[in-house]
Amino acid sequence: MTCLFVLTGFVYIAFAGAGSGIENWVDALYFTVAAVTTTGFGDVTLPGTPGKLTSIVAMIVGISLFVRLAQALFRPYKVSFRCPRCALMRHEPDAVHCKACGHLLAIPDEGQE
Repeated sequence: MTCLFVLTGFVYIAFAGAGSGIENWVDALYFTVAAVTTTGFGDVTLPGTPGKLTSIVAMIVGISLFVRLAQALFRPYKVSFRCPRCALMRHEPDAVHCKACGHLLAIPDEGQE
């Protein structure tokens, strides 16, 4: 978010003006979000400031959902179980020993708490 707002500030300061297409801060934010999310600028846009704000929210939500999907596909599943010796909380579901300290674990099966 910080990078997004820094880039928006730069775009606004450097390019805002009559005839540039960037007339206010929301225009600069719209340009920045469209560029950063690689959504593009498109021929169909929602009119006015409310339309640009709606587009910004849609782009950020869309990218966030894509990132979450990628995490779900590529990050291995872990279970939350505190190691009694070193307090490590995340282990593979079939772990027998803690990978941090080697302590024997007794992770309960699903439905068995």
